[in-house]
Amino acid sequence: MGKLAIVLASGELEKVQAASIIASVASTLGTEVLIFATMDGLMAFKKDVVEKKAWKMGELGKGMVEKGAPLFIDTLKQAKEVGNLKIYACGMIMDMLGLSLDEFVDVFDDVVGVSEFLGMVEDAKVLFI
Repeated sequence: MGKLAIVLASGELEKVQAASIIASVASTLGTEVLIFATMDGLMAFKKDVVEKKAWKMGELGKGMVEKGAPLFIDTLKQAKEVGNLKIYACGMIMDMLGLSLDEFVDVFDDVVGVSEFLGMVEDAKVLFI
């Protein structure tokens, strides 16, 4: 079913949730899905942010947290188990902020730069979230 690339640059909970749902559905339907988490989209995966549920969020995001809706972390982990989904952390942001993968929840397959990611997704449909 082709290939889908999602560039996740937003750290807003509603957008990260939407990206995880799109990635999950597409990967379970047989599409190869590659997510590149960069800018605030990468920061949404930091362990301290996830533990404190400290994402930027609007009314919908607050409602999801209050109701205990499954979070994007769980959705992505499940999708990786059943589908063809890879998640990459942005190397430039990691280097710029002196971060390591140990500071993030365990969903990333690797740290890559923009040029490497673009090489992986040459023939993919691209969503920018």
